[in-house]
Amino acid sequence: MHREKILFVYKEPSTFVKTDRQILAEKYDITDYCFRPVRGLGKTALEMVKQFFFLLLNGWKFDKTYVWFADYHSFLPVWFAHLYGKKSFLVIGGYDICRERSLTYGAFCSKFRGFFTAQSIKNATVNLTVSQYVDRKVGYVFPKAKHEMIYNCINMQTNETAKQKEKLILCVALIESQRTFLRKGIDTFLELAAHVPDYRLALIGPNKAAMALFPKPLPKNISVFERLPHAELASYFEKASFYCQLSRVEIFGIAIGEAMLNYCIPLVTNEGGMPEVVGKTGVIVPRDAQKIAEEIRRLEVMDTSAQRKECRDRILELFSLEQRTKALLEAIEKY
Repeated sequence: MHREKILFVYKEPSTFVKTDRQILAEKYDITDYCFRPVRGLGKTALEMVKQFFFLLLNGWKFDKTYVWFADYHSFLPVWFAHLYGKKSFLVIGGYDICRERSLTYGAFCSKFRGFFTAQSIKNATVNLTVSQYVDRKVGYVFPKAKHEMIYNCINMQTNETAKQKEKLILCVALIESQRTFLRKGIDTFLELAAHVPDYRLALIGPNKAAMALFPKPLPKNISVFERLPHAELASYFEKASFYCQLSRVEIFGIAIGEAMLNYCIPLVTNEGGMPEVVGKTGVIVPRDAQKIAEEIRRLEVMDTSAQRKECRDRILELFSLEQRTKALLEAIEKY
């Protein structure tokens, strides 16, 4: 039986990129093209030249092109797919539709990246957005571009029954710079420690360079870890009573969903796609450490077992691997 061929383009092999590749490989023959992220205009131009000749010689071989994120790496794959009369699917993850000048965050903060991003979105057969928030932004900025919302999924093995929760508040955030430190609201998370001295706070994800951004000494009830092995990270999700994501910009929030799947109650700011993830099962909080602490005190005296189960059920119902698999394969067939 003939299987159609898909060119699968990405920059970083993140969890959600790997998940989509796994989904598509069930039905299609996949050829990977990793556009190596490099610093500097000259090096980026060289990578684009390499990509140009790859597509010139090989682009015609593929029935469809699938690209994660719109940016300079998506421009040529989308353009060549159009040139060869093939379908192109562009996943819009959020950075590619943002322009947060105060945080220098988003593809449209740069004219160079903004041009390639805009052309990719305009020329793709369909833009696959990962949340309603992103879908609305694409529709507003590019009203003529075709777009369809398919939620990201939480692809994590967990225990079906809740384990004993500890007085632990968790935050998972990949911090690489002062910019991501502020974007993820880590300053507020650190402030929270003084208001809940009887809780342990754990922050997981800063790289070595980012560790210098933290005050020394840290509050006694805060622990900061670099990336942890999956099994160790999973144990923190299992133990944590509450999960905090206090971001200034957050497009979706995979870690929020992973926490909810492990019966954690999420406390999130009213930013981006986070309210969509938590729904009524979590708590929308202001970026105010005192008020966040008050919410924690309110919850800790309640029987939250039913609420914790609702958190898990919401993820299983709306953001499961099965849900994304079905919707994504249907979209690829439909266009």
